[in-house]
Amino acid sequence: MFSDLVRELRGTEQLLVKQLEGVRGAISALDGGSVVSTSGTGPVVRKRRHLSAKARAAISRAQKLRWAKVRAEKK
Repeated sequence: MFSDLVRELRGTEQLLVKQLEGVRGAISALDGGSVVSTSGTGPVVRKRRHLSAKARAAISRAQKLRWAKVRAEKK
């Protein structure tokens, strides 16, 4: 009887741990954090990647060309 109670409490504990990991993941996603997955021991954190200034400039130029093309087609 006592062992059944302990087994049930451990099952509840595992369920709560999974729920807590889900909540932490949601908070991280909404907060722009870098947690990507979790394991039994805690979150696995990866550094966020950053674009170089050159890459940002290239993306900006390409997008401006796309919008210019759209505006030109409307005329």
